[in-house]
Amino acid sequence: MDSIYVIAPFDLTEEQKHLMEKQMVDLPYKVTFIETLFPYERTLEKIPASASVIVSRGGLGEYLHTEAQIPYVHIPVTSYDLLRAVSQVYGKGYRKIVVLMFDQIINDTESFSLDFKDATVKILSYNHSKELNQVLQELIKTEQVDSIIGDRRAVFSAGQYSLFTHLLKSGQEALQLALEQAIRTLELKYQEQSKRKELELILHSMQQAVIVVDDKNRIKTFNEKAKKIFPRLKNLTQSNEYHEVISNDILIHDIDNQEDHRNVLIEVENQKVLATTLITRTNGLYAGAIQMFEKLNDIKQLELKIRKEVFKKGLIAKHTFSDIITINDEMKNIVQTAAVYARSEGTVLIFGETGTGKELFAQSIHNASHRQKNPFVSLNCGSLSESLLESELFGYEEGSFTGANRGGRAGLLELAHEGTLFLDEVNEMSRAFQTKLLRVLQEEEVRRVGGNRNIPVDVRIICASNIPIEELIEQGKFKEDLFYRISTLPLNILPLRERKDDIIPLTVHFLKIEMDRENRYLSWQDTTSFSPLLSYPWLGNGRELQNFIRRLVITYPHHEITKDGLEQFLKISLTKRKQEILIPVLDSYKDMERELWKKLYNQFNGTKKEFCQKFEISETTLWRKISNAK
Repeated sequence: MDSIYVIAPFDLTEEQKHLMEKQMVDLPYKVTFIETLFPYERTLEKIPASASVIVSRGGLGEYLHTEAQIPYVHIPVTSYDLLRAVSQVYGKGYRKIVVLMFDQIINDTESFSLDFKDATVKILSYNHSKELNQVLQELIKTEQVDSIIGDRRAVFSAGQYSLFTHLLKSGQEALQLALEQAIRTLELKYQEQSKRKELELILHSMQQAVIVVDDKNRIKTFNEKAKKIFPRLKNLTQSNEYHEVISNDILIHDIDNQEDHRNVLIEVENQKVLATTLITRTNGLYAGAIQMFEKLNDIKQLELKIRKEVFKKGLIAKHTFSDIITINDEMKNIVQTAAVYARSEGTVLIFGETGTGKELFAQSIHNASHRQKNPFVSLNCGSLSESLLESELFGYEEGSFTGANRGGRAGLLELAHEGTLFLDEVNEMSRAFQTKLLRVLQEEEVRRVGGNRNIPVDVRIICASNIPIEELIEQGKFKEDLFYRISTLPLNILPLRERKDDIIPLTVHFLKIEMDRENRYLSWQDTTSFSPLLSYPWLGNGRELQNFIRRLVITYPHHEITKDGLEQFLKISLTKRKQEILIPVLDSYKDMERELWKKLYNQFNGTKKEFCQKFEISETTLWRKISNAK
């Protein structure tokens, strides 16, 4: 608790003490009274270092304030106090009255005047003991005094010359005024401390390094981050001159010339830093400056963190195992196996025909793993050229190629850090790129395109292929060591034609989704109405079935789905799948495959985009299959 020490150069009455203590009852301060002792050093010894404010008067007060270095409040002497003292001395028959007090006290009573026809009243002052004795000796020598009214030191000295003395006391009003001033001093102290604490909290919570300079260009305060940029701040002692700590010419120029500058690139202690100088002024006068600094490397790291946070909403796995619709026992076992895989960190290779739900399984595995709260990043390897695939997956540095973003960009491997990376159509990767991917998986670190440093990444890999990788290995199109690296946990998803018992449950599931999407609701008596769908092969699997159901919801001519109506609709909608395509027998399988895709595309009654959606391939893959590219 803060304490107010009252050291009055006169004896306080018990009533005065009680009134002062009563004034402090509801305040978080304590008032303590100390007796005045001579010499003043003895009084000083009684004041603890923890004292908050000293309330005193005259030479004693000035001495205590100077020596104790504690806030000091002066007890005033009012004209009423002086008049009362003079009247009392006059009443005792003294006519040569001299009021002799410390110079500061005299200043409080400059307006005092008193006229006695048969008496003289002189008001004199002194600044130190030697001067006090000189004044007394002169008064006695010239017979100008028979009584002294003064402070404790004056009364003590006058008594040695056998003069009548009267101690001048401050009244209760003056004491109360001084105490109120002491309370205000403490309140201002708390306000200043609160502001200082707020400033410290702000400084230490800032991402930037901060230095605050006062109007004399001395370093007033700084935060911990500033020490990392300016090591001299760690050893800052009494000398806190800005020029002795900061050696950068640009920063010194801003301070000396009182100029604002924002985001100036400078080099400090072999570090590239963005510096901002803001000049503060009060009533148009220079009051100091605030300088903020950011390391370029910290900015890049923050940018990456922000980018990851911004993208995180889009880099999430939406599906879980509960979204996999199946009543087929074998498919249930596959789901159960995938759930077991989710508990491990091993790489997963999912094989399945187009449309069987490979990404659905990948997302479910991620959401059942301990990485579920971290990013799930998906990339279709068949939709990009090798160069684009490399920049997307590994990222790139600024200026690494024409069109590269300023500052470069983090790759998907970095964005997937501590999460899962799903590589779909991994079979479409070139052998050259397979080698680069294998190195990343082995070293668990990635180097951006055009970069010269390796960035550690902690990513679980799930791959998917719609072609058996073993066949590609035999053809020399897939690296065997990469295959073993990504196929620790294999998972083969059944095509829909091998689990026909799932067709009707999936149909009902898709109908609910598409009816809500299209805001059109169809009815059916029971699931036997969907039996015509069981005889169709569904080469596009679940995706083809869902596309068919959406078309059904949009264009079915009736409100109720019946077995006959659905059979007719199926016949009309899927006629083209029954058409035959004849291709010549050529010297190479590649040429025969190219002829097949050309004829399929030529017979398709729609756009290139619709064709790619129909056959579940990218436009890049289509171009490669129908062109002469090898």
